[in-house]
Amino acid sequence: MKLCVISLGGYSSRLIAQEARELFSSVEEVKINEIEVRAGKDGFKVLHDGTELPNFDCVYLRGSYKYAILQRAITEALLGKCYMPFKPDSFFLGRDKLLTILELQKYNINIPKTYLASTIKVAKKILEEVEFPIIIKIPSGTHGKGVMSADSIESAKTILDVLEVFKQPYIIQEFIDTGAEDIRVIVAGDSIVGCMKRKGMKGDIRANIHQGGTGMIHNLKPEERELAIRTARAIKAEIVGIDILESFRGPMVIEANLSPGLRGIMEVTKKNMARDIASYLFERSKEFKETKLADGAKNVLKDLTKKHEKGILMNLDIRLDTIRIPPEITKITGFTKERDVLLTADKGKLTIKNSEDF
Repeated sequence: MKLCVISLGGYSSRLIAQEARELFSSVEEVKINEIEVRAGKDGFKVLHDGTELPNFDCVYLRGSYKYAILQRAITEALLGKCYMPFKPDSFFLGRDKLLTILELQKYNINIPKTYLASTIKVAKKILEEVEFPIIIKIPSGTHGKGVMSADSIESAKTILDVLEVFKQPYIIQEFIDTGAEDIRVIVAGDSIVGCMKRKGMKGDIRANIHQGGTGMIHNLKPEERELAIRTARAIKAEIVGIDILESFRGPMVIEANLSPGLRGIMEVTKKNMARDIASYLFERSKEFKETKLADGAKNVLKDLTKKHEKGILMNLDIRLDTIRIPPEITKITGFTKERDVLLTADKGKLTIKNSEDF
């Protein structure tokens, strides 16, 4: 089987591709910024450096949120042709904190109390209703960027003025005091391939390792495990990083990451999650291929039985020197055990006619 990893070529993507070479017959790594999608009357075409992407059994997309539209287009174009661990909608849901929150709320997944504002005027109005401290975010921030805390209405307004330059909606959330700790969980299907607790630097509310946080071993509780898997399903992503806060109201989801980094969490857990993800991709690709072949065989049989003059190509079911006829043939002919039939046989040929025909 053949795998294509489309990404920006980062450490985690290269590591997964390397591990996948032990399983797949071939693995190709393609830079996402070298990909284009063309749409026409003949449908979608995915091209790499001007040449149409060859057929793969699995295409795994990773990379920056900046390529969310392109990632969605690629997934839409290849949908049903190969196994992909994401649905087209995943890239908008997972890359945009605002859309993530809306989707999680729809599935009754526990999240901090959240306010959404499209303009700075509306956002400042919301500040008059909330309890401080609060968290203020923009939808497209990653690695903890674009996340700030405010302990008063004055500081919150100052932050909003700063964030106005990004021309994005504002996300205002209640502050859950966890001592700058959160839990990063890596989900693959219905399994957890790894998790760790992250603690932010002194004086920083963000626990992201990219922002100087540190990781430590964490034993995932059953309710945290269930929450992570439910979140992955909600955003239609099979391989995803989920960030969870421990709170007095139970575990809460704060973010989802479709392209989670593996270096930090693998160093903390001493677990080869790249191999686990590669194994998951291989097994799911195999399932997809087997299902596709089975569906193809069913469709061929269905098409052949629609017009019986075309016949059915099959191996004979012979038991104790008796030929058994498939039920599809019986339905087409309308033969019953009460009717007489005329059988004529020659070497390599058998003809059965209804008694009414002779």
